[in-house]
Amino acid sequence: MLDESTPSLVPPIGPAVEPKWSLVAAIRNRIFEGLLLVLPFAITFWVIAWLYKMFRAVILDAVIARVVDVVFGEGQPPDYFVNFVAPAVAILVVLLCLYVLGMFLHSRIHRMIDWIVLHVPGVTVIYAAVRKMFATLHRQREAEKFQRVVLVAFPHPGMRVPAFVTSSCRDIATGKTILCIYVPTTPVPTSGYMLMLPEEEVTEISWSLDETLQAIMSGGISVPEQVEYYPAPSQG
Repeated sequence: MLDESTPSLVPPIGPAVEPKWSLVAAIRNRIFEGLLLVLPFAITFWVIAWLYKMFRAVILDAVIARVVDVVFGEGQPPDYFVNFVAPAVAILVVLLCLYVLGMFLHSRIHRMIDWIVLHVPGVTVIYAAVRKMFATLHRQREAEKFQRVVLVAFPHPGMRVPAFVTSSCRDIATGKTILCIYVPTTPVPTSGYMLMLPEEEVTEISWSLDETLQAIMSGGISVPEQVEYYPAPSQG
């Protein structure tokens, strides 16, 4: 039986291992800080690359092929021309064409083509919807009405996401104002959902359009310090 004066054979526990865990925590925090530095650049370049890939597949490849055909004809173009020079020239050609087309936006030619397409069976349904959407965006860009940001319950009650009010209409039965709301997705806000909600079911917040887009594209990493998450209590 051990006496009280007999030294204990059990080693001390606790403080001796603290330096090791402190080092691990410091390394983990530094890696996390590195992610905070890299992610904004990575997400930005990822979005730009995604948009360029879509743009190239839809329009740019045909223009690049035409540029190569005009310059070299039947000859074999060098790789640097196909990979760098031709895409740059194609982008300039597309931008120049868009600039010239922009001059005809309010012209008689545009109205004539518009009238013809709107009277083509089958095509008119799709064209009319797309045309109205872009006309609305153009008017809102001029009037700066797209700056209104709200929180909506989505995809189910208990969760809230930032969204943009695009327009409004009125319910026939109740006379209430119904808001048309666009809910963008992360990290590419060009895709999203269109919702129709009563005005009293949304919460208006003070975020600007730029702040909201940054929050969405960063996955919540970059958000303003304050938000009006809960509706203000009604004055009774």
